[in-house]
Amino acid sequence: MTATYMHPVKDDAYRKEIEILRILSEHREPIGSIVIRSELFRRGFLLSDRAIRYHLKILEERGLVRGVGVEGRIITDKGLEELRRALAYERVGSVLTKYLSLAYRVTYDLDDESGNVVANVMVVNKDYKGRIIEVLKLLKDKDLLPAPYYRILDGGEEYRGIYAPEGKVVAFTVCNLTLDGILIHSGVPLILKYGGLVQFIDYKPIRFTELIAYEGTTIPPLEIFVYRRMTSIMRYVDSGSGLIPANLREIPMEAYDKVKEIIDVLHGKGWRGIVAFGKPNEPILGIPISMDRFGLSMVGGLIPSAALAEIGVSVDIFAPHLIVPIEDMECIV
Repeated sequence: MTATYMHPVKDDAYRKEIEILRILSEHREPIGSIVIRSELFRRGFLLSDRAIRYHLKILEERGLVRGVGVEGRIITDKGLEELRRALAYERVGSVLTKYLSLAYRVTYDLDDESGNVVANVMVVNKDYKGRIIEVLKLLKDKDLLPAPYYRILDGGEEYRGIYAPEGKVVAFTVCNLTLDGILIHSGVPLILKYGGLVQFIDYKPIRFTELIAYEGTTIPPLEIFVYRRMTSIMRYVDSGSGLIPANLREIPMEAYDKVKEIIDVLHGKGWRGIVAFGKPNEPILGIPISMDRFGLSMVGGLIPSAALAEIGVSVDIFAPHLIVPIEDMECIV
């Protein structure tokens, strides 16, 4: 499984070009777009050959790469310096910074149900396209999806810079960071604290059994649990008991009523995924909350990918990945 994140400052094209430079720097000999595309996919970038050639042309015009006949391209000294600067910035970043950057870009409007949301992306073999939709419906019925929307690209299709490789399908689902973005733009400050696993018994959340703090980490906590096959989402779907990936944020107690109102409005539009809504100054799911704050726990947006992995489907995970207009997505029925 692989993952990639939005750069908190630079734009999407810059991220892709820096990754191309990184790949070229790892090869002593010239390489072409086919090798670059394979490496980009492995690192979480789904680009077509045409898109790669475009970025290589830009890099060559800037003097960061150089063509070597029909063999391909190599990185230049200027390109290595640009890469060093970019990686120095990347090292001081964190998952939390990247997540909040994505949340801030949300423009979803509660009234007209339009605007940008944060989307997770997963790639599976085309033979499992039907299984994706089946699993999404199961998760929706059990209130395990942040929002009831999805989009699927067939092999060879491209959308917002995401290319579906031949023989594969790409699925977009709404990430729970979208709710964080809605709250932020409604004037609600929040602190994303932990990612972990919540134990459910008879469809009731009991406690966090695993917990990793977001602050300072460079590895997305929920992905760790998915990689290690520690989730039991499909068991929860079947029996009401299992371990569900979820995260926890703290919010000032003054915003309690406003947050509840926003969640109620979203609930009326089919949004779900709230694991627990705590009370001010009280623990939530066994976790203490800071003074004058309350806790809010939501399911992780990568639940569809984790559920598919549990039933034996090979999934490449890219979560959270990009901003998508919700108007471009279909409603799960």
